[in-house]
Amino acid sequence: MIIVRYGEIALKGKNRRRFEEKLKNDILNVLKRNGFEADFNLLWGRILVYVPDEAAEIIKKVPGIVSISIAQEMEYDEIKPFLSRELRKYNPESFRITAHRVDKKFPKTSMDIDKEIGAFVVEKFGWKVDLKKPELNIGIEIIDGKAYVFFEKISGIGGLPSGSQGKLVSLISGGIDSPVATFMMLKRGVEVIAVHFYQSQKGKEQVEEIVRVLNNYSVRNIELVAVDHHEAMEPIVSVLKDINRLEWTCLFCKINMLKTAERIAKRRGALGIIMGDSLGQVASQTLANLYIESSCVDVPIYRPLIGLDKEEIVQISKRIGTFDVFMKNPNTKCTFLPDRVVTKGNPREFERIMSIFEEKGIFERR
Repeated sequence: MIIVRYGEIALKGKNRRRFEEKLKNDILNVLKRNGFEADFNLLWGRILVYVPDEAAEIIKKVPGIVSISIAQEMEYDEIKPFLSRELRKYNPESFRITAHRVDKKFPKTSMDIDKEIGAFVVEKFGWKVDLKKPELNIGIEIIDGKAYVFFEKISGIGGLPSGSQGKLVSLISGGIDSPVATFMMLKRGVEVIAVHFYQSQKGKEQVEEIVRVLNNYSVRNIELVAVDHHEAMEPIVSVLKDINRLEWTCLFCKINMLKTAERIAKRRGALGIIMGDSLGQVASQTLANLYIESSCVDVPIYRPLIGLDKEEIVQISKRIGTFDVFMKNPNTKCTFLPDRVVTKGNPREFERIMSIFEEKGIFERR
């Protein structure tokens, strides 16, 4: 069985039980999607999931979970006989007992359990106690009168239950940043509709694979809306070429993507747009250009990576599994990329160009 621990949910006051039930149902749905049946025991501060150990890899990715442990359930008096058998598999130089009395009605305190079980292990195996950096940490939790013994605490992704905060549209590419931005909002309890502007079948398939990876962190399968990038950009680039302003291509490309995402959001009841922007990383992500882009839509834009540098984003992408997909096709370049790009869009010039697009029916004002 698996002990599930959560964090922020415990701070929800009167809504706590609703969030706990939501998290339990999320775990159940994800397990069913992966072919597992499970029984649950929803307790104060913990969710006990009776499922095969291999389901731990699936459960740890569910938003809202801080950590999990594969544990053995037993009566308190069974701990010593269990450890006598189980610890023969180990040969550490040092160990510690980490007990937590979740059930405060239990007569022994956490410290009492630490001392009693620790003394038993020393006597039985002769191992050294190390409270700071033990080679083996033996966890014991007392929950609802039962003892749960485990040897590892596996980190979850934290956050809030999936979909508990509403729905957003995510502009997603086959690169590094936007999948990480999507993950960051998934873990905050957002349901996502992904929108991708594809340039080739290979690029489209790469994004489909990225979405499959992100599905590991979403209770519902993420819907992917694919838009032909060439078809969307050709009239925009044609106008910019005619007025000798091709250096504005990247900025108006972003504006077109945002306006497309805005239309989808309004049709689908989404409350905003997720972008993978990181301040100053590329030309379209300077403060001046982000200001112009944001002014063109009237729904909120969420940029969870805005203060992160590239290395921080790469590390997250490696941890969640999207980096490996990116590396299969890392050199994709936009066919419309001009020789020179605007890094600080002039608002007056932007307004002049935007008026031309409006006259031609390509863009509409907010």
